[in-house]
Amino acid sequence: MTAPEDNEVGAHVVRVLPLDLPLAVRPDETLMAAAQRHGYAWPTRCRGQALCTACLFEAYGPEDDFTPPGPAETQALETLKAFRDRREGRVRLGCQARPLCDTTVFKRGVRTETEPRRPHPPFI
Repeated sequence: MTAPEDNEVGAHVVRVLPLDLPLAVRPDETLMAAAQRHGYAWPTRCRGQALCTACLFEAYGPEDDFTPPGPAETQALETLKAFRDRREGRVRLGCQARPLCDTTVFKRGVRTETEPRRPHPPFI
């Protein structure tokens, strides 16, 4: 596993599991935007509007490893209370969360832009 080549001042490295992918995230950049900048597709339907919650991830670091949720993210997360209560880590939205330190998160579905999407099962 190599460190990101992004040596920008103030960038934080966020390790995305289960890929074990290190992402350099610029100051004031969301986790999803950083992934996209590095050529990764981060699951989303609303393209960063905090509406669909498809960009949801679990954060495993301390409470202050990301900026506090804003009103849009807080409202979206309220709709997922039952889901959040079953998670091991704190649940955040990749389109809104900005890291404040190096940390680790868990997000399924992150892939390179060139990888094909997994086909959906047929509807019955």
